[in-house]
Amino acid sequence: MVKTDGLHFQYPGGEAFDFPNIDLSAKDHLAVLGPSGVGKTTLLHLLSGILPASSGTIFIGNTEITSLDRKALDKFRGSHIGLVFQRYHFVKSLNVEENLQLRQYFPSKLKDKERREAIAERLGLKAHLKKKVTQLSQGQQQRVSIALGLIHKPKVVFADEPTSNLDDVNCERVLGLLKEEAKLCGSSLVIITHDQRVTEHFKNQVVL
Repeated sequence: MVKTDGLHFQYPGGEAFDFPNIDLSAKDHLAVLGPSGVGKTTLLHLLSGILPASSGTIFIGNTEITSLDRKALDKFRGSHIGLVFQRYHFVKSLNVEENLQLRQYFPSKLKDKERREAIAERLGLKAHLKKKVTQLSQGQQQRVSIALGLIHKPKVVFADEPTSNLDDVNCERVLGLLKEEAKLCGSSLVIITHDQRVTEHFKNQVVL
């Protein structure tokens, strides 16, 4: 589901990164580990097509995203890739349900209320669907972020440091939610993190 070969990225006038090859099967999970400064977030942005690779190839399923133009890549990402960012990205003027509806609409103009309610129920958000995201606690906002990353049933989900600011109990809970939702969606899951607590939850690991 995620396969890279010879992946290299050079920031203009800045750092350069050479990344190990990745070969992740469909529905499998992977933890990419390493300290700050080794290019973890850069790798996530490359794998999700936010940054263009300087050289090398990236396949998501049977699609070589490094060969797509920007318009085709944006469309592919919207339909097939889920992103759970370290810093939450919401439309603050909208309530929780409207944020989820907007994410559904982008790839294929879905109006699947049943899907919104089902994922909200599993993530403990059903009672908060009509609230603005700014009215939610940090933990609730994090669950909304997970819902936004998975609502469209992507082929692969990339999560950037989802546990770094959490205590042990909430770390376990968030990892459990991510893995459970990925399993229900039939998605591969890639977590990029420096948090060593994650290692015991992932059989497949890459260290940068």
